[in-house]
Amino acid sequence: MNTTTKKMSGLAAGALLSAGLLTATMPTPNAEAHGGEQHVTVTITDKGYSPSSVSVKGGQKVSMKFVSKGGGCGNSVVIPAIKQKFTLKKGQTKTIVFTPKKGQTVGFACAMGMLKGKVVAK
Repeated sequence: MNTTTKKMSGLAAGALLSAGLLTATMPTPNAEAHGGEQHVTVTITDKGYSPSSVSVKGGQKVSMKFVSKGGGCGNSVVIPAIKQKFTLKKGQTKTIVFTPKKGQTVGFACAMGMLKGKVVAK
């Protein structure tokens, strides 16, 4: 493949990603373990949650910190599985602690359900 073909292939893939017709497989970040607790930080921006998927160890306590760096509906967080619901303003943080069961997926979303994320307990 010559340089022009490589550039065109890259541009085409970028256009398909932007249009939602192609998805990129990104590794799921793991929680960091500190003193028997797993720590996860989720940043809230105007575009959603980052990371939007995190792997943790089931049966161990998870300390999950939400950090707001944007406005919009992402700041109103709903976590039905653990009965949590809160709203942050830009610059605020909120930490919740829970213990997921092995095999459980704990989903979180904005109050409108448009922005989503999850914690996967393995």
